[in-house]
Amino acid sequence: TARCSPIMGDTEDSICFDSSGSILFNRRQVPVTGKFLQDCTLAVVLNLDPDSPNNNTLSLFKDGRRQAPPQHLPENLQGKVLFPTLTYKNMSVHANFGPAAYVPLPFKCRTLQQAAVEDVEVVTYPASNGKYEVLFPVGLPGEGVFDWADWFLQRNPHYAEISERMVAEWATR
Repeated sequence: TARCSPIMGDTEDSICFDSSGSILFNRRQVPVTGKFLQDCTLAVVLNLDPDSPNNNTLSLFKDGRRQAPPQHLPENLQGKVLFPTLTYKNMSVHANFGPAAYVPLPFKCRTLQQAAVEDVEVVTYPASNGKYEVLFPVGLPGEGVFDWADWFLQRNPHYAEISERMVAEWATR
């Protein structure tokens, strides 16, 4: 969703597949297939067809073949706007959102680029007066800078903290 953590699968606001072949949601990792190696083409299919037995599921395909049974989309994500996201390290990635899949799938489906207008939501984050705002709190170590940041972020959730403590917290997830 629009307000999820940068670490996919870390909260109830995001779900993802990882390179080890697991699905991650709310810090729970469930193996569904084997590890992905180099030189493969992956596709994630979100099925929202109300007439399909696989409605509200995510499916993972590798080189055009299904890798696991369709995975149910958690109830709290159903009906919400979901954003395709790639998070990776130590690899090269090429993202393809259309107009055609690189590797054919065993059924017909639209790519993100081909999505119907009623099926997508374009979100922009306009800057006030054409300018974006960045805050750089300055303080002495041990004098309450992180207490202030916690207080500020609680009252201003549209800001994101980028700090050594947040990187350390993300790394432990």
